Amino acid sequence: MHYFSLHSEDQTHIGFFVMTDDDEHETPPQSGQFLVKLQSENPPPAAAERALAPFQDSKNPGIWQLEQDRVELYEADGTPAGRIRNEYLSLGGQTFILEDLAGTF
Repeated sequence: MHYFSLHSEDQTHIGFFVMTDDDEHETPPQSGQFLVKLQSENPPPAAAERALAPFQDSKNPGIWQLEQDRVELYEADGTPAGRIRNEYLSLGGQTFILEDLAGTF
């Protein structure tokens, strides 16, 4: 499992991005699921909240898959949703910054 602090492009903390691996023994992991947990004290801007809303339901987590130098992100039904490259998360037409909280990815 990988935990990231989720920030807007202006470095405002807006929540957390959590990734789990399909096969925890695979190094590096190749695929898994992800969820977003928004900070409740200071809600993010409306556009960011709309982009992240589909990925807050633990019953229908997003799907991730490692692809060369990036991680491709998909909605639960397999529809392409975004990507992670370096510390940048692109999701729902918005760009966010991820800060690794535990382990490396």
